[in-house]
Amino acid sequence: MIKKVVWASIALSALLVAGCGTTNNSPNPSTAPANATGQTANQTTAANATATATSTNQNTLKAQEIDLTVLPGAHLGPDGKKHDTFSPADFTVVQGVPVKLTVYNYDGGTHTVTNADLGLNLQVKGSSHKGVPAASTVTFTPTKAGDFTWQCMDPCDGEAGGWAMTHDGYMQGVIHVVPNNNDKQYVTLTIKDGLQYASADGKLHDSYSPADFTVQKGIPVTVTVVNYDSGEHSLTAPEIGVNQVFQGAKKDGDPSVTTFSFTPDQTGNFTWHCEIKCDGGMTSYAMTHPGYMMGTIHVVS
Repeated sequence: MIKKVVWASIALSALLVAGCGTTNNSPNPSTAPANATGQTANQTTAANATATATSTNQNTLKAQEIDLTVLPGAHLGPDGKKHDTFSPADFTVVQGVPVKLTVYNYDGGTHTVTNADLGLNLQVKGSSHKGVPAASTVTFTPTKAGDFTWQCMDPCDGEAGGWAMTHDGYMQGVIHVVPNNNDKQYVTLTIKDGLQYASADGKLHDSYSPADFTVQKGIPVTVTVVNYDSGEHSLTAPEIGVNQVFQGAKKDGDPSVTTFSFTPDQTGNFTWHCEIKCDGGMTSYAMTHPGYMMGTIHVVS
């Protein structure tokens, strides 16, 4: 009788051990805790991650605008001479988003912005009147990230034997293509004293180039301003929280470069002004006329 009880106990213990089974690292779906909607904890976490990603990317960058300016004999080189230049020569765009590239050429000669890897070859028309820029535009979509050197393929900077054509920051530069995370858009502006002609008085006035630009609502804007003028200037648009001051050039031909950011939270057309007296005391014509030291920020959805 005792032997039977012992053997029964051994059999029961073996049965209990078999019921436990071997160790399994995979969770058992039937035992995972469910929330009120019947989702498991893992399903809930995945759903929350998807919702967060969707919320983060609700503002998708649809297009981007880059503006460059050609200034003849404006940029001081290490040789102590002033050279033809694009301003700025280096700029940043976002991968996979169409770029509207516009060049405002104050030089009488033609130029190009050429890079084979990006399929870019903008033919830039020459100015027909001093102080009146020729505007040339091309649209391209950078399909890969990286740094791409562009060059002007038309002969220029003749008085210096074409020096500017082979030196970065003059008639050659770099296009930085960054991955698209929908977290930035880029704007480039140039300030030059006595730059733009006004038919109203027949004089050359201080000016931003360009004075008007377009950005998209809800995506941070990184603005780069190159100031060739010796005086300070500002870009002030209180309605969208912009009020930035730009230091004057370090010396003639050696511009200051300022970068700042803002995020437009509403669509519309917003007038900005330079709040610092400028335009050489010529009754501040440029400060009160659109296209010179005042302009418009177009914010689109």
